[in-house]
Amino acid sequence: MINNTSENVWVPLPRLDKDCFGCGSENHSGLRMTFETNGSQIRSRLTVPSRFRGWSKLVHGGVISTILDETMSWAAIILTKRFILTKKMTIQFQRPIYVESALCGIGSIKELTGERRATVTAELFDDQGRLCAASEGEFVLYTKDQFAKLDILQAEYLETMAADLHGDE
Repeated sequence: MINNTSENVWVPLPRLDKDCFGCGSENHSGLRMTFETNGSQIRSRLTVPSRFRGWSKLVHGGVISTILDETMSWAAIILTKRFILTKKMTIQFQRPIYVESALCGIGSIKELTGERRATVTAELFDDQGRLCAASEGEFVLYTKDQFAKLDILQAEYLETMAADLHGDE
């Protein structure tokens, strides 16, 4: 699925979970984020619908947090080729983010600690390229067998996702 591409070439990524609130293609109540990679980063371009507004015409802070978590999660999954769970994250809100405005989230791996931990970052920019919010998170990394023991995914879905992650090997 993923190969080492030039950092200037962005390759679309398949959706991993059709029902996810962040990226699910069939979750009509969700954000329906899509992702692409250049081999060292993950990117998502989106417009947040007005139904996710907080105060007045601002995107709700919880939705901004979700966008950043989803971007970091995809970075951790795709760039490490492991299953993940978010352990903790911090967020810095820099500028107001308005509903119905074009946004771009960028995620990357900051540090890998052993086989089980990754520190991941995400930044969210507005359509003028201004940094609006940034996050850093710690993610626990799992092999397919380790993740199966958590009983989060059905076995067939786990196999499909593992094949998607390792399809280019």
